[in-house]
Amino acid sequence: MNERSLVFFIIVLLCVGFMALSSFEMVQDYIRPTSERSVILNHLLKLTVALAFFVVFLYTDHRLLFSKQVIVGGYILSLALLVVVLILPSGETGAHRWIDLGYFSFQPSELVKIYTILFLAWYVEKNQLYMKRLFRGFLKPLLLVSPFLFLILVEPDFSTFVLLLLTVLLTLYVAETRGVYVLAFFLIGVISFIYTYKMGILDNILRSYQMQRIVSYLKGNVSEQVMRAVEAIRSGGAVGKGLVLGEEKLFVPVVTSDFILAIVGEELGYIGLGVVLFSFYGLIHSLVKVVSRMQPVLSVKTFISGFAILTMLQVMVNVGVISGIFPVTGVTLPLVSYGGSSLLATMIGFGIVGNMILESERE
Repeated sequence: MNERSLVFFIIVLLCVGFMALSSFEMVQDYIRPTSERSVILNHLLKLTVALAFFVVFLYTDHRLLFSKQVIVGGYILSLALLVVVLILPSGETGAHRWIDLGYFSFQPSELVKIYTILFLAWYVEKNQLYMKRLFRGFLKPLLLVSPFLFLILVEPDFSTFVLLLLTVLLTLYVAETRGVYVLAFFLIGVISFIYTYKMGILDNILRSYQMQRIVSYLKGNVSEQVMRAVEAIRSGGAVGKGLVLGEEKLFVPVVTSDFILAIVGEELGYIGLGVVLFSFYGLIHSLVKVVSRMQPVLSVKTFISGFAILTMLQVMVNVGVISGIFPVTGVTLPLVSYGGSSLLATMIGFGIVGNMILESERE
């Protein structure tokens, strides 16, 4: 039943995303026609590619992914992609995050998230007897993934850096690393952030627009993006204005990705938002249930747990931003938002999880 519910919630969220993007484009074409490429056609193409990769990984034995050759090759490839993206010309904001492939733009850090969880699962399996020790159970795996974290921070992509770091810490904790190590590291991180902020060191690491977001957030100011998104949601009321109705969403910046819930809220109301949030709850709950029923293969349990943690954190951050709880970060809503790299990485993750479920049933 958990496997069926997992598939059901994935389909629901993909359909909500497709419906929201289709509705947005129809309203935009009617009110403010543009000559830009079709959002929905572009999304359909990316969704098709993502589904193709999902099928590939669904029927690829996950044990091959945990072979030393694949792990080492994936490590080198991940580093290479993160280095290449730093060499290429920067975007409009001065950040180096994308590899332009012509019709597509590719964000390596999205795939590195999945590989990092895969690497941790492999490491935990190889070192399960030492996971409660400070060095082999906590510091060593953290040091091994630190090049990824460093290169992502240098891009700079501070939100992905924090998101991936939290995912690593919580995944290690689930893998039976002592909680006191994780808590101590977290406290040191918070103190270090406050110190670097007070001393102005962050100014040399982050871009000016990132610092402005942090400073504005710490002063209690609400960004214009959030205010417009909240206004769009509020205008929808309880049941929404209906599909392809309402204009407030057109004035929300990056509404198709970071603030896609503004479209859902305006057109489907609080009920529609409730359906999306419940679907994510069901999705993560299903993953947790799958972990509890798995055979005692630590690498499998660690990967599914880490993937569930990553998904949960992304949802929390996205919803937190649109609620004004967190500063604007640029984190998309998994399966729902417009964004090929994020969708591809998420579907690859679910493909790997799916194969783990299939193989456990055969055994």
